[in-house]
Amino acid sequence: MTSTASAAEPATTANRFDWSISHAEDTIVVTFGVERAGIELPAPLRIGVELFFQDNGLSGPTIAIGGPVGRHIRLVTGISKADRAIEYLEHCGAVLHVGRAVWHLSPVSGPGLEWSAGGGHGHRIPPLVAVAAAVRAVRLYTPDGLEQLPQASRGESSLTAR
Repeated sequence: MTSTASAAEPATTANRFDWSISHAEDTIVVTFGVERAGIELPAPLRIGVELFFQDNGLSGPTIAIGGPVGRHIRLVTGISKADRAIEYLEHCGAVLHVGRAVWHLSPVSGPGLEWSAGGGHGHRIPPLVAVAAAVRAVRLYTPDGLEQLPQASRGESSLTAR
């Protein structure tokens, strides 16, 4: 994430990416457009994926809630043709947010909200399958493997539609 903006700026910038963001004192509401979703990875994977994206000149808009160690939601596209990638990401502990998502902000840390439209190669939205490929690379090439990550059970779905 190379450029961050204040909490007031995301609504204007987000419209370019076909998602809308509204921010109240204690909540953030994101509405994803058609073919758009937010992907939230477990922290060890998220850090590896961010490094992978940086090393490969990839970027895209993200929301960070609660600072560097909090929740990070990366906007992705191409979700209707990515069933296997979604299944793999859920197996790795990812949560896919589609439609409308509401996150509550901690009153202790203030808004704790950062927005990034990413630097790198302009303001492009990576496809969901690129995130899945980055997760696979991180899991393959990380010493001690991230195979120890908690796995979502087959019966549960982390897919949220609101």
